[in-house]
Amino acid sequence: MSRTQRTMCRICEALCGLEVTVADDGAVTDVRPDRQHPVSKGYACVKGTSLGGLHHDPDRLDRPMKRVGDGYQPITWDQALAEIGARVRDLRTRHGDRCVGLYTGNPTFFSFQAIVWSSAFLDALGSPNHFASHSIDVNTKFFVAQRMYGVPTVHPVPDLDHLDLLIVLGSNPAVSQMSVINAPDALGRLRAIESRGGRVVLVDPRRTETAAKVGEHVPIRPGTDAHLLAAVAHVVLHEDAHDPDRRIDLAPARAVARNVDAFVGAVADWTPERAAAVTGIDADRIRALARSFRDTERAALYCSTGVNMGPFGSLASWLIQGLNLVCGKTDRVGGLLVPFGPFDVLALARLIGAGEEGPERTLVGGWPKVAGAFPVGALADEIGVDHPERIRALFVSAGNPAHSVPGGDLGPALDGLDLLVSIDLYRNETGAHADYLLPAADMLERSDYPVSWANLQPDPHVQWTPAVVPPRAERRVEWQIWEDLAVACGAPALGATVLNLPARWNRVLDRLPGGVGGAVAGRARITPDLPLAALLRWGRRTTMGELRAHPEGVPLPPTEPGSFLGVRVPTADGLVDLAPRELLLDLPRLAAAAGEAAAPEGTLALIGRRQRRSHNSWMHNNPDIGQPDGNPALVHPDDAAALGLADGDRVRIEGNGQAIEVPVAVTTDIAPGVVSVPHGWGHGGGGLARAEGLAGANVNTVIAGGQAHMEPVSGQSIMVAQRVTVVAAG
Repeated sequence: MSRTQRTMCRICEALCGLEVTVADDGAVTDVRPDRQHPVSKGYACVKGTSLGGLHHDPDRLDRPMKRVGDGYQPITWDQALAEIGARVRDLRTRHGDRCVGLYTGNPTFFSFQAIVWSSAFLDALGSPNHFASHSIDVNTKFFVAQRMYGVPTVHPVPDLDHLDLLIVLGSNPAVSQMSVINAPDALGRLRAIESRGGRVVLVDPRRTETAAKVGEHVPIRPGTDAHLLAAVAHVVLHEDAHDPDRRIDLAPARAVARNVDAFVGAVADWTPERAAAVTGIDADRIRALARSFRDTERAALYCSTGVNMGPFGSLASWLIQGLNLVCGKTDRVGGLLVPFGPFDVLALARLIGAGEEGPERTLVGGWPKVAGAFPVGALADEIGVDHPERIRALFVSAGNPAHSVPGGDLGPALDGLDLLVSIDLYRNETGAHADYLLPAADMLERSDYPVSWANLQPDPHVQWTPAVVPPRAERRVEWQIWEDLAVACGAPALGATVLNLPARWNRVLDRLPGGVGGAVAGRARITPDLPLAALLRWGRRTTMGELRAHPEGVPLPPTEPGSFLGVRVPTADGLVDLAPRELLLDLPRLAAAAGEAAAPEGTLALIGRRQRRSHNSWMHNNPDIGQPDGNPALVHPDDAAALGLADGDRVRIEGNGQAIEVPVAVTTDIAPGVVSVPHGWGHGGGGLARAEGLAGANVNTVIAGGQAHMEPVSGQSIMVAQRVTVVAAG
């Protein structure tokens, strides 16, 4: 008989509850939304309900592979670990610990095991060279959180169920939910704001799929969100400061934050007229928006990747946080809340030193770490630099940086490595450069608790899932791979981490004669769920026993307003820093951008776009998801007329010394002077047969990368508002 098991999707922050049906032979026959889930309540998108296709995809890596000549041959795990370990030991002996690097991709941060064990692997080897995908799309938020709140994991979340006004910048929840917030069916929740008489305002260069269904659309020129926010702050803190009916009382802010006056002074010159000239938004509309935000008791400002990835993402994030706080919207019902989690996540972050920048810097550019990782825009230089400690061995886990990092120079840099190991579901474009491919388990094949999102829940709850099915073929769960690699690469049992102890102990159990190990294993084997059990015991809000008994998830008490500011802020003095030095020093760059000459004639500002059925570059091969045939560019009719283009024509987009060709779609949904192209397309790694058969081109190749195109504050790769040329193809 078949069986059905509850679990959760871990593709995006929504973490929707799922029910998975498994046949007697272990085949996943059905995946559907879980109506019993306390938060998603029967909602899930097509990507989550197609996990069975991902699990059974014939292109999946099912056994370790080794490069032999121009191809790959299957090998055993023992051979792969022995050979990789020997090469790393030799490189470390000859070049030192720093010669090893690690890149972790987006799916890593939806797996408690992958986060802990991959980072611990690198720590055990004594190298600081951790790079991560968050410097492509969200480094700005992490940097601002670290400077303002003491750790990079503080992101006050909108209290969606009680808001009367939500102003959203650079987000498209109808397609991609909401980033850095756990809110399934985000579009439905925005609609609920309107249905109870509230307002939703969507600021974006494009009339998105969300704006077509809910709210008021405010078009803005790409990359100018920080200018708009500075003007909003100017109105509420300066223009109306002498009006007793409109003046903001700053005493509450001064009680919980330092440098309030510096924040106020930072926006003194940013009049709506000045911002209007940059943003394209009328000055009177800016004033009306500012006053609506200030005067609506239950209101919040929120931004997402469309802002994060722009040239001033850090300033925009800072202004949003500061405005929410000084206007009295933070730490209150109907504003923004900072959830506690099943255990004190912020106390844990501070305990493990998450807010400490540390002395490590990149060899080229001297970039510090943000949220534990160097910016990936600097990775190519760290491989290619003429330095005795350059990166010579790189491990890539759950990521495709050769495809996703802008500039197109990382792929050639990977070929300069002495060793590249890819740990993933597929041989992707990055894996095509690898010496070894190690097959990882998918989310149905591992137990998990997505700890990264514990304090980002408007509806606090906790859900743990066991593995739904065992790993197919020779796939392995990531924590086991990292433990075995650490031992093979010569990491000491008692070094910077105790990572190796579980691996060594479990190996002893496996080798005990006469079946003794099997009899003892159930009680003595060290598993990745033990740290979670200990954390839950510390938090005293739930237990592993309760989570096992309620696989749909366990609701937690609602977040108490007034429980964060002055109470749980994880800075040294318990106060929020409203004017971090690095952000004040970046303001002249914002002013300079406002005074720049008009954009080069014949160019358009490039913005990205996500499509509902895809997720970055790793969902296009799923046979259960019908993908669009490529990634058309959106242009406004005025631009199409000037360029002599008609709907459906093929265009050549040129930038960064590179060019791609895609079809064009002419629409008034995009602002004049802007072109929008979805990312993640243009496959060619040789291991994704279905995805490589689709049309499309990789827009990241025409986006300039490297250190000259990283936001100077956070190291975020600037992916929005770069200028490109669009011409008819052929």
